[in-house]
Amino acid sequence: METIIIRRRWRWIGHVLRKEQDAIPRVAVQWRPEGHRKRGRLKTTWRRTVEAEAAAMGQSWGTLRMLAQDREQWKEFVAALIAYGKKGSNSLSGLDYGLETSRSADRDHLS
Repeated sequence: METIIIRRRWRWIGHVLRKEQDAIPRVAVQWRPEGHRKRGRLKTTWRRTVEAEAAAMGQSWGTLRMLAQDREQWKEFVAALIAYGKKGSNSLSGLDYGLETSRSADRDHLS
C-alpha cells in the first residue's frame, strides 16, 4: 500500500511541476508558509515530505522541476524511486536520467 501512495504522490508532483508557473496547484506546492506553528505542532508539510524523499536520493527541488518537464524521463525516475524504496539501498546513484545536466542548469539558474 505504501508503494502505491509513493508512486501516486510522485506522479502527481511531476504533473504539477509541468504546469505553468502561475497555475494554482503549482503555486500551492511551491508555497512556503511563514510564521510559527503552535507549540508541539509538527512542521511537516507535503512539500517537506517530498523534499526529504528527494534529498535521500541526492536530488534538489530545482532538479525535480527540470526533470519533470520530460514525461518519459519522469516516469523512469518514479519507477527508479519505487525500486529504491523497495531495496532500501542507493540504487538510483548509478542511473542517468539527465540529472547532471539538470543540476548544472539549476546552478546556472540560481546564480
